[in-house]
Amino acid sequence: MRTPFTMDSAGFLALLDALERRFNEVTAASSLSFAGIDGDLYPVVQPARAGEEDCADRGESADFAQSAGAEDSAQPEPTAPCPGARCDSALRSPASTPLSCDFHGRTGAFHDEVFDPQLVELASSAFGSTCWASLMCVASLGLDAALVECARQFLTHTSIIVRQKGLAVWLYDLINDATMAMLLGQTSPRMPVTIRPMSQVQISRWLHGSGVKRFGSQQQRAADRAEYGNQAHRLAAYCMLRWGAPTASSAQIATMLLTNPGIGMCMLREDPNVRAQGACTDTRYRRVVEYLRSLHAQADLDYARALKIGDVPWLSPDGHAAVTIAADRRYLYDANRLVHAYRALWDRATADPAQLLMAVEETRTLPGEPLWENPVYLRDLADSLMGSVLSDDLTMGFQQRDRERFDRGVRTLEHMGDQVRAMNVLMLPIMALDECEPDWNAVAARGYKARTTQWRAFCDRCDDLATVVLAQLQGQGEGFHVRAAATLLKQSLPEYCELALPLFEQEIERLAAREQDAADASAGVCGHEREGGAVHVGMAA
Repeated sequence: MRTPFTMDSAGFLALLDALERRFNEVTAASSLSFAGIDGDLYPVVQPARAGEEDCADRGESADFAQSAGAEDSAQPEPTAPCPGARCDSALRSPASTPLSCDFHGRTGAFHDEVFDPQLVELASSAFGSTCWASLMCVASLGLDAALVECARQFLTHTSIIVRQKGLAVWLYDLINDATMAMLLGQTSPRMPVTIRPMSQVQISRWLHGSGVKRFGSQQQRAADRAEYGNQAHRLAAYCMLRWGAPTASSAQIATMLLTNPGIGMCMLREDPNVRAQGACTDTRYRRVVEYLRSLHAQADLDYARALKIGDVPWLSPDGHAAVTIAADRRYLYDANRLVHAYRALWDRATADPAQLLMAVEETRTLPGEPLWENPVYLRDLADSLMGSVLSDDLTMGFQQRDRERFDRGVRTLEHMGDQVRAMNVLMLPIMALDECEPDWNAVAARGYKARTTQWRAFCDRCDDLATVVLAQLQGQGEGFHVRAAATLLKQSLPEYCELALPLFEQEIERLAAREQDAADASAGVCGHEREGGAVHVGMAA
């Protein structure tokens, strides 16, 4: 059975047009502010060679020469100048100023004093928290004409493709380009330079250099290609949640893009315009989608039986909001059963979930194991409780029978369960992000390798929490889980809180009404007793 969906290309284009206009306004102003920066008076400083004295440039040169430790040993450098500021020291040495390409919508790493706040909001609204959003903002500084042109060409190309063929075609093409780069082991010319934090020297080398080494060391290039794929799928998931319809299909496709990218990419092919471009017509992946749906239905029946016999965690109604208590109990039940199931299977031979799904897709061979012994369901459940990246310790630790890694995954899941028990599932993303978000000021003082690691880890965590929200908060109103997950992919916790706040306000009003009813009832009983007592006394007299 196919998963029909539509995408609001017109809505996306309206936002893209606003972004393009603002980008042109900001770059026009920045070009005036930095006039002469590349002229004879202030020539662009090239990467230092061996023997030169600038220790920061030596760090960059060592990094280019594939020294992994050079990035972390690089000394912190001043922040990129604000477009419009006339700082002589910054203008005289533009290439020695680092250009942090980190994008954290939640933390506001694009500080208003450096980047145009309106441009930041438009870019993150259009592309989520991805390297394409950071490309718009970094290019807006106007420090390199080639980077500005690269960003402008990306906007133009995107607008043309979406206008002519639709949003799904553009997303599918982007994912396909990232996939081919991975398969061929070659850096795609379409991969943005903002794929990781870089200095202006590194950006200049990337844009103006020649040969593959301008993209960094071999290890960096491989990691960048993998990240390019991650961000392409993240962008597609964000756009599906933001502009896709109907809600159920959008949520399912976005979940697959985040947890099972290959299947998610296949689901995008259901768009007629994508098929018209000559995309593969193989629809066997639908067997996998239907099989996973059947497993979810079995799990719901199993939980209904557990509710009937009272075999689920009890939560006090006074300590948990009525709007989430059902989701909280289901989360805790599934988490407990998952760990118990893995431990029960530890000494037994089990199949690889990926191979089982491949058999389902190719030959319709369905696994015969019961639900809580089925590796496919256990892996899928772990993804829904923790996200695909965070659940790796648990699932891969079990698959490889690595006790230490498995126990680490169990502790992580138990910690998340404790947070749900203490508060609720709705608050889980807020608490989890507050715990895992690093001190970005401290990170900025470290080398570019550390910045890249911290940035990508935080992005993965936001993806994981968006996956949890899609799976666990489906009963909080029409489309709530879709909108909430989109804010997490955008890394905008304030927007997530704005969505969640009305639910808590309803709960507060409900509790206040219940307390008022109790107070009124108590007052009525007391009045009746006083009245009865007075009559009795009168009769006795």
